[in-house]
Amino acid sequence: MKFQIAGAGRRTILVLTALLLPFAVPCAPLTLAEAETLAVARDAGAAGLEERSAGLGETAVAEGQLPDPELRFGAINLPVDSFALDDEPMTQLLVGVRQRFPRGQTRTLRREQVEAMSAAEAALALERKRQVTRSLRQAWAERGYVSRAMTIVAEQQSWFRQLEDAATAAYAAGGRRQNDLFRIAMERELLEEDSVRLRQMALTWDAELARWLGPDADRAVIDEVPDLPTPRSREAALEALSGHPALGADMHRVDAGKLGVALAKQQYRPSWSLDLSYGVRDGEDASGDSRPDFFSAMISFELPIFPRDRQDRRVAAAVAGELEMKSMLEDRGRQIRRRFDAAWADYQSLGRRTELFAGQVVPSAVANVEATRLAYQNDVVLFDELVRSEKSLLDVRMRLLRLRTDRVIAVADLLYLTGDIR
Repeated sequence: MKFQIAGAGRRTILVLTALLLPFAVPCAPLTLAEAETLAVARDAGAAGLEERSAGLGETAVAEGQLPDPELRFGAINLPVDSFALDDEPMTQLLVGVRQRFPRGQTRTLRREQVEAMSAAEAALALERKRQVTRSLRQAWAERGYVSRAMTIVAEQQSWFRQLEDAATAAYAAGGRRQNDLFRIAMERELLEEDSVRLRQMALTWDAELARWLGPDADRAVIDEVPDLPTPRSREAALEALSGHPALGADMHRVDAGKLGVALAKQQYRPSWSLDLSYGVRDGEDASGDSRPDFFSAMISFELPIFPRDRQDRRVAAAVAGELEMKSMLEDRGRQIRRRFDAAWADYQSLGRRTELFAGQVVPSAVANVEATRLAYQNDVVLFDELVRSEKSLLDVRMRLLRLRTDRVIAVADLLYLTGDIR
């Protein structure tokens, strides 16, 4: 027996399927690369700087235009005894237009200055995006450290539980001391304290990730410390430092300062205006003819003949502003170079220490634990020696994990300074 579903029923099923499908299909885990793209895209700081740059770009266009012309309209030489337009020959209805022209190259220089300021804001937006990427990578690495550390602590807790079970059975049979059970309980409590501390750290870094990723932070499943792109060679990295957006922003500010000096020097030149007017007269002259209308053209300009306390002061102020921008640029360059040298030293040192721990220290600690466990089973060493070897292995594993995390953070700093090469 076959059942058929009417058209309305099929539409209802399709609608329900579309509504329930997002809940039926789990969201894919978020990768670090995807998280970086999301964090940069939703960052309000970078968006604000880009909008400011766009606004200054629009302002630059406006700064390059002439002032709006002025329309003049009125009556002149109107007799006050009659207020008639045809009694006196000089009475006119006047309509005119006046156009002002700024000093020298003021419009061009002002437009170029605002364009430089716009470029500085755009460079700051790029620098902000680098900051966001670096901060997200650091939070991701720290969260990976916490996840891996919690796994290591959980493994150690599991081993101590097994050891406690064995020691309890041996004590019941008269083969172990009661102090061994007390020592195991104390070590388990210490590990539980480590576990609580790590859970608190996990909440802290989850909040940091949520700051950058918003609701998408729930999709970030971080079990390990991430791998980042290998930094450039030192020579290539030093060359790339000059392209850091923070330096670019200061360079554009220096350009704006230079244009400010040139703009201040335009104050020595006069501004001028052109005035065109047309006067309409009513009535007749002595011969009975209609009075002719008048056309007037005038040019007026300023006389900057006392520059000591006006133009000279403005030029001096602009020169001081330019020197300030140059000093800031020089200081920024030193700061970036110092930060690079510190990050590079950390990267190199942490790399060597990580190799040492991974290649020698950890294998030695593992071998020591295995030998001590075997000796303890054969009653060759005391229980305290077994605990010390286990704690030493835990400490070594945690230190190796910390070294790897710190090295990833150093790489994130280098990529922030020299630019990503993905």
